[in-house]
Amino acid sequence: MKKLSYILITCQFFLACNSPQNEMVIDWVWVEGGSFLQGENQFIISPKGDTIYGFTSPRRQVEISGFYMSPYEITVAQFKAYCQATGQEMPAPPALNAFGEISNLQWQDQMPMLATWHEAQAFAEWAGGRLATEAEWEYAAKGGSLSKAYRYSGSDNPLEVAWVAENSDSSFHPVGQLKANELGLYDMTGNLSEWVSDWYNPSQDSLVSLIDPQGPSSGLDKISKGVSWFYDALDAEGNALPYAIHLPEVRYQSPPDTRNDGFGFRIVKD
Repeated sequence: MKKLSYILITCQFFLACNSPQNEMVIDWVWVEGGSFLQGENQFIISPKGDTIYGFTSPRRQVEISGFYMSPYEITVAQFKAYCQATGQEMPAPPALNAFGEISNLQWQDQMPMLATWHEAQAFAEWAGGRLATEAEWEYAAKGGSLSKAYRYSGSDNPLEVAWVAENSDSSFHPVGQLKANELGLYDMTGNLSEWVSDWYNPSQDSLVSLIDPQGPSSGLDKISKGVSWFYDALDAEGNALPYAIHLPEVRYQSPPDTRNDGFGFRIVKD
């Protein structure tokens, strides 16, 4: 295969059943490997002016091998195809929203799937892929080898690339509606916080390899990246926060069985 810094290919998975409904297409973006400074921005300033420590990936220079990544968060329609192919029932929508209020959410095919980590992992394996590592996800969010050093994924202005508190109307949105980043990846900032494979266990971060780091070997919570529509990205004057919780460096940790309207996923493959 020619080494290209950017490739968009279409790969079709034929499922176990012969019905045309059991046919799913996933697009893939090629992420050329390289070296980058993970955890470059370590001081996160919240809209209230607080400085938060320990909510970012480890600051370290790492080597990443090339991989393919789905340009969009996995949708409800794709997850339905997985459930049909494997004989599973579609899980119920979350009972509570991110505000802790009773939710009346109904599944809509074009919307990103609100999945637990376990469901995301199972879907990825079934589709012939896997969840990204935290390092892979951060590298891709920053544009990989095509990076223009934007603060957010594809722009210094989060409203161009992300559904956040200021433009989301208190909800997540269909995939791919805003500007993509340098690699052609959508919604890497905002919309839904995306599960990655890594355990959250900062005490073991220093034990991880600097070449294709896989994360700690154990932990209680799983990491998600990109954060969601729920959080503010602008200051009181309407200016983009220079170091906000939506930075690609930020790691959000949650129990792997968490499901609400703030968590989704995309997949990668080698």
